Amino acid sequence: MKKTLIALALMPAFAQAIDLDASGSLKLTGFYNITAAKVLSGSAQDSSAPWTYQQWNCPCSMQGWEYASVYEKSKGWQVDRESLLGVQLRKDFTPTLSGTVQLVARAYNPNAGSRPTVDWAYVTWKPAQDSAWTFQGGRQRIPLYYYSDYLYIGYAYPWVRPAPDVYGWPIYAYDGVNATYRAQLGQSDWALTAHAWTGGFTQKNDAYDTRIYYTTQTNESWKKILGSYVALNNGIVDVRVMMMRHNDSVWQDQGGVRTDIYSDQPTRIMGLSANLDYKNWLVKSELDRFEQIDAGKGINNVYKYALLGVGHSFGDWTPMYTFSRYRTVAEPIEGRNTQYVSLRWDFRKDMALKAQYDVSQDHSHYAYKFFGDSKLMSVSLQGVF
Repeated sequence: MKKTLIALALMPAFAQAIDLDASGSLKLTGFYNITAAKVLSGSAQDSSAPWTYQQWNCPCSMQGWEYASVYEKSKGWQVDRESLLGVQLRKDFTPTLSGTVQLVARAYNPNAGSRPTVDWAYVTWKPAQDSAWTFQGGRQRIPLYYYSDYLYIGYAYPWVRPAPDVYGWPIYAYDGVNATYRAQLGQSDWALTAHAWTGGFTQKNDAYDTRIYYTTQTNESWKKILGSYVALNNGIVDVRVMMMRHNDSVWQDQGGVRTDIYSDQPTRIMGLSANLDYKNWLVKSELDRFEQIDAGKGINNVYKYALLGVGHSFGDWTPMYTFSRYRTVAEPIEGRNTQYVSLRWDFRKDMALKAQYDVSQDHSHYAYKFFGDSKLMSVSLQGVF
C-alpha cells in the first residue's frame, strides 16, 4: 500500500492514467467511493427514545461535516450520503507548465444542489523540469490535514473515511496561490517538503453552518488565508507540522438585511501528524487545534481534536483500530469520543473493499439534544482509475 499512497500524495498523479490525445499531454484519472452505512442504535442525554435534531430524525450519526452527511437509523441502509465519483483532467502545455481540473459528482451535496462541483482548478509551473520548486495558482483544497489533498479518494487511506471528529470545517477550499519546495536531505533517506499558500474563499448557504447549527441560510468566508506546512519522510516515518491563519466571517442575509454573527475574526489553526508504515504495521496520528479568541467581543472559540490508529496488514487484509476525540474548551462544550474498528481488503488492483464499525459517544454540554451517541456500520467499495 505504501507505494500507492506515495503516488496519490503527489496529486494529480494517480497509479494509472488514460491518455485522451495522441501526444499523451492530456490525461484523465479518476476515483470513486460507493459507501453504504446504517445506524444500529443510539441515544441522547441518557435516553434511547427517538428525537429530532434540526431536520434529522435521530438516532443518527454525523459522518461528513463539510456536506452535512448524516445517517438516520429510521432510514436503514443509506447509500446516498457519501458515495461519489471524481475525475481529474491534466493538460501538459510544456514540460514545466500544466493545468488541472477536478470534477466531483456526489450523491448528496447540499452546498451545490447535488450538481458536480469543480473541486480543483489550477495551473502548475516549475522553473525547470528538475527544479525543487513548484508554483501553483487557482482553486485547491486547503491542506489543513494530512489527508486534505485526497480526502475523498477513499482508496488512499485504510478507513472508510478519516475520523469525522478531526476532519471537517465549513470552508475546505481556497482560491489563491501556493509554492512547494522538495529536497533530499544530504545522503540520507529523509526527504523534505515545505509548502506555503495564501488566498481566500466564500461559501454561501454552506451546509455546515446552515443545516447543522443555525437552521437559517448562513454564509461563511475565510479571507487573508496564510498558511504553511513542513513535512519530513524517509519511507517509513512521515511527520508533518502545519499552521494557518485567516480572518473568518459568518453572516446571514434575511430580507436583504445582513446580520453578522462575527466579522473578520482572526483565526489560527495548527496541526501535527506523525505516521509510521513499517513492514506490516501502520500507525496513524493527528493532533489539531483551532483558535478564535477575542475577549472584547466575548469570543472564545477553541477546539482541540485528535486521532490515533494502529493497524497490521496480513497479505491483502488490513484490520485497524482507531480512536478520535473532539472538544471545545468553553461552555457550552461540544465534545465527542469515537472508536473505530475497520477492515480493508485489497481484493484487486486499484480497488479495495472496506468495512467499519464506529462507536461514538457524545460529550457535549448542550441544553438540547445534539447528535447523541451512536453505533454505525459502514461498507464501502473504493478505487482509482
